[in-house]
Amino acid sequence: MTDGAYEEAKRAVERIQRLSDDCWHALDASCQAMDDDAWVGPVARQFHHALRSGRRELQAQLGEAVRDARAKLATMPGKP
Repeated sequence: MTDGAYEEAKRAVERIQRLSDDCWHALDASCQAMDDDAWVGPVARQFHHALRSGRRELQAQLGEAVRDARAKLATMPGKP
């Protein structure tokens, strides 16, 4: 593997991290609105639960993508 491949992989990891950072808080405003009782009742509680679950899942998947990319980069030859 060439140094160019390592540098390309490093740039990919940086892009993945930026995308993760950009998306990490994507559902925060909606969760906050639900916390502030923007919508009430049994259906609202179900939605609020689903929304919080979705946010946890999104953040877990983003974290996993970053960890996996960094782990792969760490095993590549050519690292400084």
